[in-house]
Amino acid sequence: MQAKLRAALLRPLTIVCLGLAGPGVQAHEPGAHVHGQAVLRVVVDGNTLSAELESPLDNILGFEHAPGSAQEQQAVTLAVTALRKPGGILLPTPAAQCTLQKVSLASAALTPTMLGEPGTATPPSADEPGHADLDGEFSWQCAKPEFLHSLRVDLFLAFPRLHKMQVEVAGPKGQSATTLTGSHRTVQW
Repeated sequence: MQAKLRAALLRPLTIVCLGLAGPGVQAHEPGAHVHGQAVLRVVVDGNTLSAELESPLDNILGFEHAPGSAQEQQAVTLAVTALRKPGGILLPTPAAQCTLQKVSLASAALTPTMLGEPGTATPPSADEPGHADLDGEFSWQCAKPEFLHSLRVDLFLAFPRLHKMQVEVAGPKGQSATTLTGSHRTVQW
């Protein structure tokens, strides 16, 4: 699904969710960087399921800079392997027979090559201050989309530094939002 269509579908949901926060509750700006928390946007469009992940890199790797040691490089390799594994961390309803078609990963602290993407192998500066995120795009084609009604999010199992995830869904029944945790890992629509 194209990014413009996805943004158009999710923009009203974000506004509604911010409005539901109520008085005295401060909503985070889009892209807010909070360790232990992430955002997942899910779009169901016919037989296509798409998900966009935004997470502080610390949730995934335990650090937010270019890997400097062999141990940090191994953490990147293990995380990328887990994120790219079909049926690994994001699991659509099994009866829908969805096949992972694409995984795209990006981070300002990691080179595209480190993330398994085409691009330059020049590492970013390990001394760059600030916070870094990991952005992921996942898409599936489902043979039986009529049975597609949920997505189990096992990111919590693979990345124990992640504690809470805001999930926004635009699907066949409209838009919804929920919060997932390590003990509540499935979003339904």
